[in-house]
Amino acid sequence: MKKQLIAVAVSLLGVTHSANAEINFSGFGSVVGGIATDDEVTVRGYTDDIEFKQGSFFALQAYSDLTDGLTATVQVRARGSDDWEPEFTWAYLSYELDSNWRIQAGRQRIPLYLYSDYLDVSYAYHWISPPSEVYKAPFDSIDGIASIHNFTVGDANLDLRLYYGQEDFEAGANSYEINNIISAVASVNYGWWTFRSSYTQFEITGELGLGPLVDAWSATPFPQVGSDLDVNEDDYSGLEVGVIFDNQDWLFVAEYIPSSLDNGLIGDYTPWMVSVGKRFGSAQIHATVGEDKVEAYDESFKQVPLGASAELDALIGATQTVIDNNTYTRPFYSVGVRWDFHPSVALKVEYTNVDFEGAGNQGVIQTALVTVF
Repeated sequence: MKKQLIAVAVSLLGVTHSANAEINFSGFGSVVGGIATDDEVTVRGYTDDIEFKQGSFFALQAYSDLTDGLTATVQVRARGSDDWEPEFTWAYLSYELDSNWRIQAGRQRIPLYLYSDYLDVSYAYHWISPPSEVYKAPFDSIDGIASIHNFTVGDANLDLRLYYGQEDFEAGANSYEINNIISAVASVNYGWWTFRSSYTQFEITGELGLGPLVDAWSATPFPQVGSDLDVNEDDYSGLEVGVIFDNQDWLFVAEYIPSSLDNGLIGDYTPWMVSVGKRFGSAQIHATVGEDKVEAYDESFKQVPLGASAELDALIGATQTVIDNNTYTRPFYSVGVRWDFHPSVALKVEYTNVDFEGAGNQGVIQTALVTVF
């Protein structure tokens, strides 16, 4: 990866020399420390040992105007949780068809959420990061093409976007392949208000680590149960609806993100959140409540009779455990404060409490220095 970054840097220098294109650099980052309040449950990736790598990262972005409506953007991000291994999160060309319409091609952010456009830029919002109980997608960039159209209607500013692409990624020990990603986004800004909605669909294939269980069901009269535990070109569809009110004194945010995976273990997600903030000079206090709700798909599993054989009963028990682990409701709340003590740096402190079924209420304390440069 380091050799790739050096190659990109050299190529960028070559563009500057040959085409006289000016390259503008900017960046942002977060240094985050966190600790869970209990030694038995991991909350947002934190245990009861203080951790500084989990939520920390830095990113560097390069932008160049190639003239005649063509621009190039590259963004490299390194996360502490990935041992600071750099990765390209953006690498795309953008072409202006006119002053209100542009086409982007390459690696770019897919706007699944209300804050997707600046998801990593903690300096741009009140939390240390948007609640992970709600913002759960294991990927945030795609390789593809986008059409972005901005225009005004009266005093309202409208933004319409359409994306198509694909993505391969790893989550833990599992790898996934996502194809035929289609996402349509519409947002309206009117005064202090922003309203936004999006729809996304794609096909996903991946390994959930359930291969032995899938194989075991394939040898029974109920192979469909194993098929439902597998993720093989399953169809995902998701909706997002959100609103922001921000008059630089009071802040209100609400978002609801229902989604489902047809005939697959992952099943239905229905997370939501509401957040309120109040500014006092250079400081802002805020509180957020929400819920992470997941219901695993088990329709074919319900058709399997209990008591037919000891082997089948054992298989039912193992499968029921997997389904139970993927079916839960987790309410959460958080309170925090942001202090803008420097023109480009803010200090944030946040406490989050999550109600885990079976483990009860568990908390995590985080503090962060966030910056743009």
